[in-house]
Amino acid sequence: MAYTIAVSSGLWAIQKPEELLGISKKLEWALTRGVNFVQVDLENITEFREPFLEDKIKRIKKLGVEFGIHGESLATSGGSDVLPLGSALHTDYLISHQRLKENVVGSGKIGARFCTIHTVEAHPFVLLGRDLQSTRLVDFWGRPLKALLEENPSLIDWAINQEFIRDNGHWFDIARRNFQGWTETYVRTHNKMPTEEEQKKAQAETYKEIFKSYYSEDDLAYGPERVAYWLVARYMQMKNDPIWAEIVGRKIEDKDLADLINSHKWVPAVAAKYMWGHLMQDACPKNTLASLEGDVKPILEKYKMYLSFETPMAQHGYEGHVRLARLPHIYSLVKNINSQWVSMTMDMEHMLGCNIDPVEDIKALPSRGGERLKIVHVTTPTPLNPSHVPVPVGSEAQYYIYQRLWELRQKGFLDGWMVFERAGGDDPIKQSVLAMRKIKQYLELNTPPDQLPLDFWGMDQRGWEVQRQEVTIKEHMMDPIKGMLLVPEEEYTFLSKSSSEKGKTQEWGKEKYR
Repeated sequence: MAYTIAVSSGLWAIQKPEELLGISKKLEWALTRGVNFVQVDLENITEFREPFLEDKIKRIKKLGVEFGIHGESLATSGGSDVLPLGSALHTDYLISHQRLKENVVGSGKIGARFCTIHTVEAHPFVLLGRDLQSTRLVDFWGRPLKALLEENPSLIDWAINQEFIRDNGHWFDIARRNFQGWTETYVRTHNKMPTEEEQKKAQAETYKEIFKSYYSEDDLAYGPERVAYWLVARYMQMKNDPIWAEIVGRKIEDKDLADLINSHKWVPAVAAKYMWGHLMQDACPKNTLASLEGDVKPILEKYKMYLSFETPMAQHGYEGHVRLARLPHIYSLVKNINSQWVSMTMDMEHMLGCNIDPVEDIKALPSRGGERLKIVHVTTPTPLNPSHVPVPVGSEAQYYIYQRLWELRQKGFLDGWMVFERAGGDDPIKQSVLAMRKIKQYLELNTPPDQLPLDFWGMDQRGWEVQRQEVTIKEHMMDPIKGMLLVPEEEYTFLSKSSSEKGKTQEWGKEKYR
């Protein structure tokens, strides 16, 4: 059980250097960086189409080099959310499912050990009401939302009576007009008003049908995706869903679902459920994604490759509203997919940027939660993303990283990849690989953070700088009791009293270390 040290290739799009133009060149760039494992930062799935790519990689692998892939993300694809895996919008779901498969298949075909992707980079739930979206919604398996409603009649009975759902989109206005038309038709046909019971029954049926059809067809409204999230939240509570139990842990009242400002208390569970659906197509009652060849897990098994989910970066001003960012929440997602090839990636820089304290998140993981962690992105931890600052040997950053990894090791993180993610510049790595080697060395020796030797800090116990400090300490060990002794104090070292009277001892103090 050991850790593998790696560096990331960086992105061609930042400075457009020829040395990073494509997967093979990104691998070659890292060959002289002191590691034999590279995380290739994928900017577009078209990179898998590079001519002669598999032959080039075979030649590179002969040099003992292995690699993983960082899948497409907002950062790597020029600010475009190409993998909206937590989306309830029909088109987004289908495209992201297909794109996920292309990332995984492309990585597997060329022999990657892992493919790590960010969780949910779509707009925060709290902002959805300001943008026009399609009203064609899907459930967490990608089926038309109508399918989930028809399988769970109580769900639609609840939905049509919630004021915050009636206020979303135009469905309620359409339903009222249709019911009014039914009433007028009834009066013309029967020459009398319907009874109260007949009205209630007809109204309910009208509202249900309009609601189901409205959110299964293409119209435009402000933030209809919220409706799917509300319905799935209600469904998860009804079914005692384990993801809901582990992330939320309690029933959310209707008024609390309507409270957008506090939606971060339950939205992660629904976002995780949508991501879960992409990986659990084999559990879908009516698989509407058969044309996309459904489940991703067999692909991972075929290539013996990990798919690893990582905290994304936050939108400025909404750091606490990223849909799925916390490590324990990602752990719940991964655990409930229940595949040995689905894991977590921890990026402390991203966590800090999402206003998450890594110390508290690690504490919140179950006792064996570290077993699901396979990748750690290493940089100097900073809340300003993406900084990707190198880690100097003997620095506070090196010690902070060690502390967190030690805590994770106590929870089962015994092997995996430590990847330094580089930025730009002439020397983007500096001492980071050396710092990671020290971290790896003493983690594998099970050394607690408070027992790390000087070697961890890049100093030799027998080195001249340590010996000089020890001499100085010994010379000044009696300083705290100066002036308190009843016997004459001697400060002359081996010089005479007359030399001291002439001021020669001061010269000695200045010159003795030359």
